[in-house]
Amino acid sequence: MTEYKTLKDFKGVQRLGGRLVPKEGSIFILHETAKIELRGVLVTNSNCIFPNGRSTILRMDRDTILKVNGTFSFFYGCDIVLLGGVLELGTGFCNSDTKIRCKRSIKIGNGACIAHNVTIMDTDAHLMEHKDYKMTKPVTIGDNVWIGTGATILKGVTIGAGSMIAAGAVVTKSVPPYCLAAGVPAKVIKEGIEWKRK
Repeated sequence: MTEYKTLKDFKGVQRLGGRLVPKEGSIFILHETAKIELRGVLVTNSNCIFPNGRSTILRMDRDTILKVNGTFSFFYGCDIVLLGGVLELGTGFCNSDTKIRCKRSIKIGNGACIAHNVTIMDTDAHLMEHKDYKMTKPVTIGDNVWIGTGATILKGVTIGAGSMIAAGAVVTKSVPPYCLAAGVPAKVIKEGIEWKRK
């Protein structure tokens, strides 16, 4: 693992028509076998009005892959760790202090609005002894999904297109499209919703 302030010396970046825009405070901790596929634009440590000492950290372990398909921003204070597998990004943003832990597969679609202090994990990170237990299961966040402040999205969850996750919700089961889910654990409380960014 090597720490980079920029990625000009990292050989694992594939610029497939895209580019990386690392703002001041971006930190990349990358294994030499990691790969970043840039079909779109990835902005890291963005939305700082002035330097504030906060960092966005992207850590990629052995044989991990980050696919950037659209324009996506990680705001200041985000902490993204690929322990294994593939993280795939469409268009949108993760607001400050969002945490992503990817061991197998996390896919975020287009139009993602992910608020402050959200956690998205496809793994428990530790083993539990049980005959039906699986430590990792893929996470899919559909197009035009809004995830509220402090929500947690856990392994095996699919959030359907156009849905909203309320602030503080803990999502342990999949949410259908165009629904509002809230609570701990999260449950669908409204169906047939539609939301729009200002």
